Amino acid sequence: MKKSFLILGIIGIVIVLALLYFFNPVETAFAPKCIFHELTGLSCSGCGMQRFLHAFLHGRFIEAFRFNYILIIFLPYILLFGIERLALTGDTQKKWRSVLEGRAVTISLCIIAPTWVIVRNVLHI
Repeated sequence: MKKSFLILGIIGIVIVLALLYFFNPVETAFAPKCIFHELTGLSCSGCGMQRFLHAFLHGRFIEAFRFNYILIIFLPYILLFGIERLALTGDTQKKWRSVLEGRAVTISLCIIAPTWVIVRNVLHI
């Protein structure tokens, strides 16, 4: 059961990344829009993620990070989280999980995300 969810998840990720590679979300009508931004005119902590992924997949790394600077912090975390879930087992996985899902990391992320929303809207970045 777990393996089938893993396979479906990987297929889903590959499809989404392929779509973001071939279609620029700025120029595509079917790219989802941020509801928070649509309602408030403000950028949320995830705004720019689609544009980031499109530029990143095309090797334009500096341009990608300009779309959302917070991903400099979150991308390594997401990568480590993926490694923990997909590649590790047993005690090693438990050790990684205790750090990645630990109280200090969780509190830090819960402080960083809303702080980033405020900073990016005050500074218009």
